[in-house]
Amino acid sequence: MENRRQILDNKLFKALEEVGHKPEDDVLVWSQGLSFHYQNLLTSLADKTSAAEQEAVLNDIWSFAKAKLDARIVETLGLDADQDLERLRALTAAIMNDPEHPAIRDMGDSAEEAILNWVRAFAIIDFAMYTFLERHLGSKRCMDIYMGLWESFALANVDHVKAALGIAGPEDVDMDKLGDVSRTYWESIATPYRVTRHSDDVHEAEIPICPYFVNMTEILGTEQARSMTLKCEAAVSVNYYDAILKALGVFDRYSFTMDRFICCGDDVCRVRFERRK
Repeated sequence: MENRRQILDNKLFKALEEVGHKPEDDVLVWSQGLSFHYQNLLTSLADKTSAAEQEAVLNDIWSFAKAKLDARIVETLGLDADQDLERLRALTAAIMNDPEHPAIRDMGDSAEEAILNWVRAFAIIDFAMYTFLERHLGSKRCMDIYMGLWESFALANVDHVKAALGIAGPEDVDMDKLGDVSRTYWESIATPYRVTRHSDDVHEAEIPICPYFVNMTEILGTEQARSMTLKCEAAVSVNYYDAILKALGVFDRYSFTMDRFICCGDDVCRVRFERRK
């Protein structure tokens, strides 16, 4: 177990402070987010793969997680016992639907330790999802499933974001609103958002800290972490925001791209919305 000073030195807490969030509040984002991610994977695998492929992918994901994650995480997820895919399905479904589920807080002796361990678990299990989907299904089928998992994240929050920002329909969306939408999505995962350019035609912003990738690299090392991100990050990110633009009803008026990625070797991530000509 890490001591408190070691825990708080993690860049996750600098990011949380910058966006004005508290560990005890955001622990649900990562615990229930991971559970949502895994449940969506199960649904997609059931629709798009054979039973043998499903079993191979899922067993490899959890074996990898058990080998890479700290003992506290392994114990909380029950990976210290015999691997049981049905139990893991039931556990993640329960966490996803119950903000008071004991496993959420049991990830640590403090709120800080719990959220850090959930971020680490999310990063490693997400890495394993892509890695073993690709290994067992090939890149084309892998990307179809993996991109869809992140699109589900994008669409899950659209109605909440629209209500929070006063968006009733496409007519309420201009570049100012798109900037607000983008900031809301990034800051919801403890990621600071710094606008670098803004006009009626263009909105650009930089992301200086990515808690997800920081913790992935701390566990796996940069080279192994990038064995995944270099292959998928650009396409998945653009598809994520394309889904949001379509859900807002403004895909015909605005486009999205990213041209810099921390997880691909840049010092920041950079997002860009542009009015279509």
